[in-house]
Amino acid sequence: MDIIDCLLDDHKTLRGSLVLLTMLLDRPSGAGWDDRTALDQRRFSVEMNAFFAAFKAHEASEDAYLTRVLRQLDLDPEINAAIAEGHRAIADMTRLFAAVVISSDGEHVHCMRTVLIRLREEMESHLAYEEKVFFPKLLKRLPQPLLHELGRRARAQT
Repeated sequence: MDIIDCLLDDHKTLRGSLVLLTMLLDRPSGAGWDDRTALDQRRFSVEMNAFFAAFKAHEASEDAYLTRVLRQLDLDPEINAAIAEGHRAIADMTRLFAAVVISSDGEHVHCMRTVLIRLREEMESHLAYEEKVFFPKLLKRLPQPLLHELGRRARAQT
């Protein structure tokens, strides 16, 4: 398993966490604007913390195992800028989502739902970019032994 496979596993985990959070915030049939009665606040908090932990671990893995290598490569500066911008946008949305959730007392779930939808869109856009543009370029530029060594190191850290 190489570093790309490890990062793809992270992507799957992040997507799954966001799907679960969305399911927990889904509006039950017949619920109105203030649908707090259907929200299991404790479970939502646990799952939200799991998402934040997975996101931080993913970023740390990318930083630890790819950033140093990428500095040595002469990759297209637009790719590096796009990856950095994606991380910034997701970090901003994550902070906004955390602020909305922290300030919520379980009422007005629609606010959390709206921000979560935007976070999912940002996350999906970023992950899709990495998978369709960034990872293929890495596969072309980095030798297989290095990709496997980076993957071995990443797995050893988890």
